[in-house]
Amino acid sequence: MQINDFVTNATVVFFIANTIYLVSYMVTSMFWLRLLAIIGAISTFPYFYFQVEPLWSALFWQSCFLAVNLVNLLVLLYSRRRARFDEHEQLAYHLKFSDLKPYEVRPIFNHAEKMQLEPGQVLLKDGDKNQALYLILKGQCRVEKNGGEIAVLGQGQFVGELSFLSHETVSADVVAVGQVSLMCWQRHRLLPLFKRQGLYESYFYGMCSLDVAGKLRTMTEERTIS
Repeated sequence: MQINDFVTNATVVFFIANTIYLVSYMVTSMFWLRLLAIIGAISTFPYFYFQVEPLWSALFWQSCFLAVNLVNLLVLLYSRRRARFDEHEQLAYHLKFSDLKPYEVRPIFNHAEKMQLEPGQVLLKDGDKNQALYLILKGQCRVEKNGGEIAVLGQGQFVGELSFLSHETVSADVVAVGQVSLMCWQRHRLLPLFKRQGLYESYFYGMCSLDVAGKLRTMTEERTIS
């Protein structure tokens, strides 16, 4: 069988191309999906070209699919370049986001603000509306209710996650104990990120829920001991 006979055999060429396409749709990695789709598109070119009359319309559309996937693959590779973090971002990454790859965390940090609290400064006040989520990078915050201390939050813990999740008012005062460094996410700044990539919303809400569960467990253990 000559090479032209082989590549123009519809059964052989289309079996190979469609198998590659099928595998690309089965993988969960966007990188491999794009790469296999490109290979699948290229593998159909010989069949469409080596006909009695080249199938130019089919070649045109396959070229379009190839170009779209190639551009998206290059964009994906560019987004995966090594992320650079400043001192606060590096600390936040190790404290809370180390289960993600650096390039995955970069969009989260792009929507964050850095804050510094002075000793005794009130971060959240009982009864106020809260539209932000805070992460303690350094220092501690005291949680007060009716003038009494009910908890102390430290490095790596979220502040305001209950009101952030529930959209309800703050249920206690949160006051800085000494100087405190925080990373803050305003709800209105996160919404565009959540709309573009819904997985980030699920990730954020999952982390907040785990943080709440950890605090409740600690409070229960302390009450049991006392």
